[in-house]
Amino acid sequence: RVLQLMNLTDSRLAQAGNEKLELAMLSFFEQFRKIYIGDQVQKSSKLYRRLSEVLGLNDETMVLSVFIGKIITNLKYWGRCEPITSKTLQLLNDLSIGYPFRRAVGVRKLVKLSAVQFMLNNHTSEHFSFLGINNQSNLTDMRCRTTFYTALGRLLMVDLG
Repeated sequence: RVLQLMNLTDSRLAQAGNEKLELAMLSFFEQFRKIYIGDQVQKSSKLYRRLSEVLGLNDETMVLSVFIGKIITNLKYWGRCEPITSKTLQLLNDLSIGYPFRRAVGVRKLVKLSAVQFMLNNHTSEHFSFLGINNQSNLTDMRCRTTFYTALGRLLMVDLG
């Protein structure tokens, strides 16, 4: 239901958004990632069967694609809202670190996604407003940029081992 709500709210972000709802969804993604994404989760998990039935998300890669889509959407529409930007970038950072045991395997799935390739190829303020350089850059903006580029750097280095 959260994923269905996310689709609805994301389609209306150009008109208006709700900061508290976005933060709640990011908390959901954080917990979902910890519990259901990784080597420990069985591919035949009831959750993945249900996601397949309701949303057409057949496997972990498709779910990761939804996560990355949400990250891009948040960075596009909420780039000037520090709490959402920070929490969104933390999710990206956590995903770029991978799973505790077989890190490279999980992150390789992520790097193959077209949305991740979009971020790697379009990491400018034109696409992500929080990257804009202004005379009043504060420490929070710099931390957000650092987190963003650290995560992208990890993703770029996957194939180098």
